Amino acid sequence: MNLTTQFTLFTLSILLFCGLIRTNDRTSIRRLGKRDFIPDHPEWEYLNGIPWYKIDPTQQDHARFHCYLSMSAYGDYKTKCPQTFLKGFYVLQSFDGGYIAQIPEMDKIVIVFKGLGNYAIDWTPTSIEDLVSDCSGCQAAKGIKDLYLQLKSLTNDFAVAKAAVAQTNLRFSVTGHGIGGSLAALCGLDLGARGLIHYVHNQGMPRTLNLASIVRFDNLFQVLAGQSVVSRDDYSVQVVPPGPLYHVGSKLHITGPKDQWLTNCFGNNENATCLGAGNSYDDHKYYFTPLGECGSADKGF
Repeated sequence: MNLTTQFTLFTLSILLFCGLIRTNDRTSIRRLGKRDFIPDHPEWEYLNGIPWYKIDPTQQDHARFHCYLSMSAYGDYKTKCPQTFLKGFYVLQSFDGGYIAQIPEMDKIVIVFKGLGNYAIDWTPTSIEDLVSDCSGCQAAKGIKDLYLQLKSLTNDFAVAKAAVAQTNLRFSVTGHGIGGSLAALCGLDLGARGLIHYVHNQGMPRTLNLASIVRFDNLFQVLAGQSVVSRDDYSVQVVPPGPLYHVGSKLHITGPKDQWLTNCFGNNENATCLGAGNSYDDHKYYFTPLGECGSADKGF
């Protein structure tokens, strides 16, 4: 049995377990396709094909630093990240599922969400209109919403982060890897709709939001402000098939072993150019730095 076959069986087993696909429900199976996806910002597509460094020469650092933070959440970030962020790395709060840090080198306060390591949650779409203002018909995977509400309560609506932004006038960002990326996206919608947050990043994020939510997200965090990074053929990106849930954010595809090999995809979150084949577990474990690490002060090229 080859890797692709193993991955397909793994994906189907997860979706059957979670109830996203029902063997006796032809409608549910029929809806699993991209034909219902309508790109919400086709006017951004003119940027496609332009080298990333000509669009914004700082975007690699912007994406790389957020990747470092997301990957560090799985390890000893309090020890490792100060060796990377030489201007200071100050953990303001640690919580079960992530942390909040002030990073002068990034000029930001950042909420970092950690992934779960498995996808056995409820992927059934449920309303998030109670969380996100001006978001009629918006939905997210129920398991993600439930996890987010737990963390929101645990942190008192991220009070430490909001207070730090108010005191320092630094920019406010959120990031996460895998399901942590799904949590970051939902957090971005929640706080962004209240005018509190400026950037939302995710890495290796599965499809989590419906079309209405994607439109709201992409309007709040346009072009590079809502960047979604895919490492080559990361399986997590394709673990949930398209419809009724889709990808969110402008894609940045890491296409090779060197950090500067990047491809942007704007205007269509389901652009196959930037989604990869979805058949590699190893690619999920490396986003500019290995899982559990926090990168290096030296870019390495």
